[in-house]
Amino acid sequence: MKILIVHLGTLSQLIPATSIIKGLSKKSKCDITWVVEAEEYKDLFKYNKSVKRVITFSELKKMKGIFDVLINLHPKFPHKGCRDIEIKASFDYSFENEFKNFVDIIYHEKISNINIFQIYYKLAGLKWKGEGYNIQYYPRTRSKNKRVGVAVANANLRHYITNKLDLKDKRIWHIPYKKNIFKKMDEINRCKEVVTDDMTTFHLSMAMKKYVYFLRSFPSNIKMEFFGSGQIFDVPLNIIQ
Repeated sequence: MKILIVHLGTLSQLIPATSIIKGLSKKSKCDITWVVEAEEYKDLFKYNKSVKRVITFSELKKMKGIFDVLINLHPKFPHKGCRDIEIKASFDYSFENEFKNFVDIIYHEKISNINIFQIYYKLAGLKWKGEGYNIQYYPRTRSKNKRVGVAVANANLRHYITNKLDLKDKRIWHIPYKKNIFKKMDEINRCKEVVTDDMTTFHLSMAMKKYVYFLRSFPSNIKMEFFGSGQIFDVPLNIIQ
């Protein structure tokens, strides 16, 4: 089955979206073409043997082809520009909305206690059964039991968590910035636990089964899925201002 998956969102939205590959592989043998917004996002699928090809939307517009199914995981998809692409069946939500409104429209109501994996699986016509991330990269570093990695840019917030989290017997280590996603995963993997307010770092840490303290500054209707290995710390707005 030839499947066209379109996700024109950010990297932090793309990482959990890889989970649907697991659900699709249980259904049938798939020939997957994945469409991303930016050229640099292709790197996320570099080691993923389950995705046959990764292209940008600009490349899709120049393509000719027939797909059995279109799965659109993000509303920002101007599909009318793809004149030479034929789709036999579609799970296509191609309206223009912000992501939070996109979620509300899918469920026809304000949602709560629904995680991002459940949303993506619904968009793919599948039922989520606890499947996690599917990046298929294995870090080249080893983790240390008492090392806690901190990926927090705001200095006030770093000071706040030092006082709030019980990390007395652990070694605090500031995770260095890495633009390359796999080098970033290597650095995260040096730690047993991770403290962050960054969604990309959160998802990569969860993909590597780290215990994550996520620092949340703004409320969200979407439930954060920790797979039993993490917790949320709500941070007062005055701390980060």
